[in-house]
Amino acid sequence: MTINSRTMRWILVFLVPLLGWLAWPPMLFSPLLFFLFVPILMLDYQHESKGKTGIFFVQLYIALLLFNTATTWWVWNASPGGSIFMLLANSLLMTLPVMGYRFTRQVLGISRALLVLPMYWLSYEFLHHRWDLAYPWLTLGNAFAATPDAVQWYEFTGVLGGSLWIWGGNLFIFQLLRSGNLKYSRLVFGWLIIPIIASVWLKNRSLPEEQSVNLVVIQPNIDPYNDKFQAHLQVEHVRQFLRMADSLCTDSSDLIVLPETAIVEYLDEDEINDFTSIHLMREFCGEHPGTSILTGASTYRWYREGETPSVTARQVENVGRFYDSYNTALLIDSNGVQHIYHKSRLVPGVERMPYPGFFQLLTPLAIDMGGISGSLGSDDQATNFEVPVRDSARLVAAPLICYESIFGEYVGDFVRTHSNLLFVITNDGWWGNTPGYRQHMHYARLRAIEYRRFVVRSANTGVSCVIDPFGGIDQPTNWWEPAAFHARCNLISKSTYYARNGDYLGRIAVFLSLFFFLSVLVKRRLSVS
Repeated sequence: MTINSRTMRWILVFLVPLLGWLAWPPMLFSPLLFFLFVPILMLDYQHESKGKTGIFFVQLYIALLLFNTATTWWVWNASPGGSIFMLLANSLLMTLPVMGYRFTRQVLGISRALLVLPMYWLSYEFLHHRWDLAYPWLTLGNAFAATPDAVQWYEFTGVLGGSLWIWGGNLFIFQLLRSGNLKYSRLVFGWLIIPIIASVWLKNRSLPEEQSVNLVVIQPNIDPYNDKFQAHLQVEHVRQFLRMADSLCTDSSDLIVLPETAIVEYLDEDEINDFTSIHLMREFCGEHPGTSILTGASTYRWYREGETPSVTARQVENVGRFYDSYNTALLIDSNGVQHIYHKSRLVPGVERMPYPGFFQLLTPLAIDMGGISGSLGSDDQATNFEVPVRDSARLVAAPLICYESIFGEYVGDFVRTHSNLLFVITNDGWWGNTPGYRQHMHYARLRAIEYRRFVVRSANTGVSCVIDPFGGIDQPTNWWEPAAFHARCNLISKSTYYARNGDYLGRIAVFLSLFFFLSVLVKRRLSVS
């Protein structure tokens, strides 16, 4: 396999974003994922004998930058500056496992290096989920979100299993093209078909029948740029939500579900039940006995005298007191607020300045995406809501707030503490009518499969819906339309293998990557000496 012309090499560069765009949700050409990195491997193979590492890096970076742009260009609508930084930085990080492979190939040879490459990539994805610049949106396994019937086995592996599946397919196809050996065609066929057969079998299983709850899901459709955070409309919006809920609420309704920051009447948590928005919701629950409300809100909490402020705390000038602002989920009944959860996985540069302890002076530059400026505070752990429901059922609700729903292992923290129904409250209106809100909805289908739970989405606008434990979508709402619907969801308590073990594939990959990379360094040093 040779590539003799410069034009052909640049065609390979542009094939990467083209294949990625066609394969990524909401597009439905996910089989193209198994060809996504073949052009990059071909470029590296072409440069192997010429030692043109610099040229290869430039072509690699351009290919990955265009891939990032083709799949997530819509972030520009919310933050032009932030999107540029995100695209440049994430593309650069993606080059690391590939350049690590190139370095390994130069020492160990291509066959052994190809075995290590998927481990390098899984290590990158695993670690990229776990730091202040975490951005798991383009984790490769997410690309099957619009075709969940192919990945029912995510209940054992999570999305990193999908990333491994994609890389394995790319490597076998590359080897087939490189060597012309037909044995690789059999490997390609087996590698692709066996997981699909497993998916068909897994989807045909029946899940345990347990108790169920009745919900009313609201999509209010408030313009986040022009109306949502207007002070004179804050309470009126709450009245609008409650009128929508009242039109569907019955004597059997257990829970009303409202989206992220549905309450923007900035709430002091020390006096939270005294605010008009909370009073209206308490009154509504009193008029509908047995019904509670799960809602998003913007809240803050003052630090008491002698209490150490967090690194995200803000100080009031001329007062000397500190407080933290939060993107919050609340559970409210006729007696007031019963549970409070602060969003823990915050959007870097949007809700929190990365590593605020080191970059304290830059915190005010964090982009305003929730009605308040600066970095937000957060909880240290997942917190479920115990919701009283009828018929002696026990609803343990996971109140996932927007971005948190794409962190597969973090969602498991709610499930491992006995959540039996997942809720995603979100405001997807920031991105406009783009693939962004549809991608976000599709990703929730993977959480349903990983944990075999129903997922209920309430979006300010975008797609509100119910997702069944196999990733099927029920009652999806339309973009930019107010909507409300009734849903009945089963409560499932059985734990999946992934729920019990989390991203074990990532941990194994990190261990193996360190072992092989250190071996390469030692072997290279010995060969030089």
